[in-house]
Amino acid sequence: MTTSVPVFGRRAFLGGTLGLAGAFALGACGSGSASSTGRFTAMYEGAGASETIDPGTGTMFVDEARVKHLYDGLFEVDSHMQPIPRLATGAEPNADGTVWRIGLREATWHDGSPLVADDVLYTLARILGRQSEAQPFVAATTLSSVDLANSRALDPHTVELQLKYPSFELPSQLTAYGTRIVKHGATDFSRPVGTGPFRFESFTPGREFVATRYDDYWDGAANIETLRILSAGQDARLAAVRTGQADFVDNLSPSAGRTLESDGDVTVHSTANSGILYFAMKTDRPPFDNADVRRAMMLLVDRDELVKVALQGSGEVSDDIFGRGYAYYPDDLPPHRYDPDEAKSLLRKAGASDLSFELYVAPVASGFVEAAQLFARQAQAIGVTVRVTQGSKDTYYTDALTKGHMTMGQSGPLSIPYHFASRLLSTAPKNFTQWADPAFDDLYARSQRERSTETRTAMYRELHEILHDRGGFVFWATTPWLTAYRSGVDNAPAGVPNAFDWARFDEVTA
Repeated sequence: MTTSVPVFGRRAFLGGTLGLAGAFALGACGSGSASSTGRFTAMYEGAGASETIDPGTGTMFVDEARVKHLYDGLFEVDSHMQPIPRLATGAEPNADGTVWRIGLREATWHDGSPLVADDVLYTLARILGRQSEAQPFVAATTLSSVDLANSRALDPHTVELQLKYPSFELPSQLTAYGTRIVKHGATDFSRPVGTGPFRFESFTPGREFVATRYDDYWDGAANIETLRILSAGQDARLAAVRTGQADFVDNLSPSAGRTLESDGDVTVHSTANSGILYFAMKTDRPPFDNADVRRAMMLLVDRDELVKVALQGSGEVSDDIFGRGYAYYPDDLPPHRYDPDEAKSLLRKAGASDLSFELYVAPVASGFVEAAQLFARQAQAIGVTVRVTQGSKDTYYTDALTKGHMTMGQSGPLSIPYHFASRLLSTAPKNFTQWADPAFDDLYARSQRERSTETRTAMYRELHEILHDRGGFVFWATTPWLTAYRSGVDNAPAGVPNAFDWARFDEVTA
């Protein structure tokens, strides 16, 4: 399968024939024929009963690994977090970014019916009507600019989306979690019907997902007949790939990776700059409602020691802003470094010399608890008391939205505009820092209306500068993503997490 990286441009929109190869266009796709192989088993870090195959609500890595084999999005992101067309053949804005036309490719649902424009409109209505759903839809904020009442199907393979205000980032917004296209009228996602490379067979949350090859997949039939994705802890994943019970395992710890490197039947793959680790301060409550206290925390974290000890040296020090290596990243901002004396000075200025707070954490990723305990010792050296509280790994990322003065987290790569929209706007559904800054919200909204990529990039830099100075995140490390696969497996996925070619098994042979 080959896909072209889209090039942003603009062609005549209203008046004349629409050329959907303009702003975002897809090159020729299609898998070459390959000999079919039987059952393939992949294992991911489980999330227990909270796991889902509803494409509108899943945000865990194991959810994403399953859903992306059942459904397709209009756009996905490549490993640089740039949008690439999938079900869309292209997308083109009008002159002021208030109307976009999106062409759809010839694709079929797993029941044999064709993909049509009404499926796209129904999906957007489902996302934006999230108040009627039991679980929030994470893409509702990201796609809030869409004016559904005035959007329409021009023909079965062309959608015209009217926006409430201009946006020249719509293709990026359509790559967000929860935006994969569902069939018009679908309400029951316990037995989903998608357009993806595999057809649903069974799913038990916290345990097993089974799907079989969809021979009429628009991008070419998969090489494997049956795909199993299992939920398992770190030790179980390590044991399974060593004993041949799993063909592929994801998100290994550094120690597990070293253990497997001496196994001649297993290949370990390291994808750099893939895991992004952070502390998140709740900015809506004491003590972190004070900007000087937040600035002190940025200087109190000894990132080098955390990487060396908690991550066993498997990672690189980060610098409190998100998205190193991806589009719009301001790599010339000065990094924050360990400075306990200046941290003490800032705490005195804030009247918080006797600072004490709760750090809420759970063993959801390798090194989390160790990093929390080490940070508590670092803080104690200047008289700051950090009470480390452990929660359940199965519900941690939901609990972390409200619990603790500070929490920890791990993110895969995301496009920077999506990071802002999903985690930092006042209405963001995954606002782990409870950040609410009207000036930030306004600048972000203005950036979306900006047609010039150069000007928009400068506005994103301003947003980064605000966060670098007084934000609630301390991004302290980036880590490689370690996966492993058995001898005989070819074309194992190696993209960065959240990218199109991460956790994608339709090209695998075994």
